[in-house]
Amino acid sequence: MRHLLFLVGDELEMNDNFRDYIYRSYKKKFKEICEIRFQNKTDKELPFLLEKLLMEYDFITLFTTPNHYATIAKILATLNEDALVLKEDNLVPDKAYFSKDSFICDFIHSKINVIKATIGQKLPEILGDIKPNFTYFCLFGIDDESAVVLLDTLTKSYEVEIKSSKILENLTLIKATCASFGKLDGFLTSVKNLFGQKIFLGKDPIELIVSKLLEKNLKISFAESCTGGLCASTLTQFSGVSQIFEGSIVSYSNRIKHEWLGISESYLQDGKEYSERCVYFMLKGVFKTAKPDFALAISGVAGENDEGLVKSGTIYIGAMFKDGTFVQETLYLDGDRKLIQKQAMIAAFCLLLKLKPEIFEF
Repeated sequence: MRHLLFLVGDELEMNDNFRDYIYRSYKKKFKEICEIRFQNKTDKELPFLLEKLLMEYDFITLFTTPNHYATIAKILATLNEDALVLKEDNLVPDKAYFSKDSFICDFIHSKINVIKATIGQKLPEILGDIKPNFTYFCLFGIDDESAVVLLDTLTKSYEVEIKSSKILENLTLIKATCASFGKLDGFLTSVKNLFGQKIFLGKDPIELIVSKLLEKNLKISFAESCTGGLCASTLTQFSGVSQIFEGSIVSYSNRIKHEWLGISESYLQDGKEYSERCVYFMLKGVFKTAKPDFALAISGVAGENDEGLVKSGTIYIGAMFKDGTFVQETLYLDGDRKLIQKQAMIAAFCLLLKLKPEIFEF
């Protein structure tokens, strides 16, 4: 099924934050964004464009600003030989199903949902439903090339097509597509049997980790340097985390590492703050300040320039359980500052899967 996300109006293209809100809402509803199109304004060409798109796509979700909403409703009513009626102060096609500031029209070959998106306000309901013929899962502790090779026999047996993308060196995202939903379920069962604890469903390993922490009521705190609180910020995007998260420490300077985390000044001289040893003491320091079940710590160089002998992209991460058991890794990442920080954050969370796999088993 071809599905298009269509945004009409300059404001929606210009406003990054609100546009990202639309993307998140769309992906929550339909799992992924297949195709995106922008239209800055409504003009005399728009009726012909919409008619063409309705022939090309099975489903269109169209977000538009309030000043274009009525115009688009009129165009669709004309294309569908329908009349416009007033519903809750909105002019909408008479045959359309209407929910506040959102309506859906049926055409011969497709459907279209038109949504009035007002900047700074909650989005109306996204209407319609699409039954996906794909699923995502991640494989942890295996490189992407080996993952594809091991999956090859199963894909042939179940007539499944897969695509892979490397998130980290030991974390691979797989998209599996199959025309038969029954075969897709069987494929996933076989993948689980093959990989055991190395597989989890979905695109986001952090979502799985947080769900398990919530389920088992296990608390977590962080000591972050080069990621500047990204671990904590990411955690708080999930509903209900207040029961497992009291706070964390962002310790950019050595003074804060010493005074807030209790790290000896002798371990913070001559670039030693960029080391596995420093991360170990950062982990210990979290437990002195907070009372979590798990602690994560990150230090390193995320900027574009080297720091002394430490190369840019060299990141030290660690995870510790309250009983003192811990794991640490050194990462060598590449990209801009934001990408390096994001990869470091994901890798730090994934250390929990190594530290206590029995807790996070899918």
